[in-house]
Amino acid sequence: MNFNKSLFSLLLAFATLALNNNAQAGTWKSGSSSGLNGYRNYRIYIPDGLSKAQKAPMVVMLHGCEQSAAEFATGSHIESLADSEKFVALFPEQNSAYNPFKCWNWVVPVNNLRAGEPAAIIAMMDEVTEKYNLDKNNVFAAGMSAGASMVSILGNCYPERFKALGSHDGTQYYASATGLDFANVVLSGATVPSAFAARTGYACSAFASNRPTKMPIIIFHGMNSPLMSPVHAFQVEDEFKAFNDYLDNGARDNSYFKSKDTVNIPESQTYGYNLYTTTNQDDEVLIERYMVDKLGHDWSGGAAGLKYNDPKGPDATALIIKFFKKFGL
Repeated sequence: MNFNKSLFSLLLAFATLALNNNAQAGTWKSGSSSGLNGYRNYRIYIPDGLSKAQKAPMVVMLHGCEQSAAEFATGSHIESLADSEKFVALFPEQNSAYNPFKCWNWVVPVNNLRAGEPAAIIAMMDEVTEKYNLDKNNVFAAGMSAGASMVSILGNCYPERFKALGSHDGTQYYASATGLDFANVVLSGATVPSAFAARTGYACSAFASNRPTKMPIIIFHGMNSPLMSPVHAFQVEDEFKAFNDYLDNGARDNSYFKSKDTVNIPESQTYGYNLYTTTNQDDEVLIERYMVDKLGHDWSGGAAGLKYNDPKGPDATALIIKFFKKFGL
C-alpha cells in the first residue's frame, strides 16, 4: 500500500513537472519579408504567457557568416531567457542569393546608409511588430561577426529604433569606405578612423525622428579569433563613444563620458576575461567590453558541438540580456 502510494506521488510529481515545462515552453514560427531591398526569411520565438495588456519587447538577433537563423538561435540558447524575461526574439536570415556565405554585407557602402540591408531588416522588424502586436519602442539588437557589424550599422543609422545593442566579434560602423579593402579590414581592423565613422553615423541618422541622446552597447571579442582581429572590439567601443558624444548634444566635445574601469576575471568555470566599462555623466555604465582569453571566433557560452560556438563562456547571451534589462527590456 505504501509502495503504491509512493509510486502515485512520484508519477504525480512528474506529471506536474511536465505540465509546468509545457506551460513555460514558447513557440518558434517562420516567416518571410520582401520589398525593394530583397527577400529574406526569418525565425521568431514567442514565449508563452505574454501579457495581453502590455506589448512585448523584441530582441533582434543577427547571425554570422555560414550560419542560418535556426543555427544562431540554437547556439545562443535564447529560449529560456525569452521565457523568463518575456520578450520576443527575431532572427532575420540572410539570403544566400545576396551572399553565398550568408554574410550580412556590412562592407558594401550602400549598406552603411538608411538603405539596402539595414532598411530590409527595419522593414522586417516593422512587419513582425505589427503581426505580433509588439512594442515598437522597446527593441534591442545583437549579432555575431557579420551580424554584429550590421548591428553597428543599425545603431548608427537607425538609433531611434533601438534602446541598446550587443556586438560579438563584429566591426565598427563604416569600417571601410570603399569595401575594396575587405580582407585587410577583417584581419587588421577598420580603415576608417573611429571618430570619422561616428561623425558619418551621426549624419546617417540626421533625419531620424526622435533621435535618442544615448546608444548603449555591450561588446564581446575572442582574443584568439582568427577571422576578426581583436582590434575591432576597441574600434567598436571608440566609435560608439564618439557617436554617443554626438547624440548627447550634437557636438564632439568629449563631454559625455566620465570614467572607465577595468576588471580582470581569471579563468575558472569560464575562460578568463577582461571587462572594460565606460560610465557616462549620469553614472550609467553605457558601454561594456569583454575581451575573452582563449576564445576563438565563436559565440561565448554557445551550444556545444555547433560551429562558431564555444560552450565554456562567459555566457554572452545571458550577459547581453542582463545589459539590455538595464535599458528597459
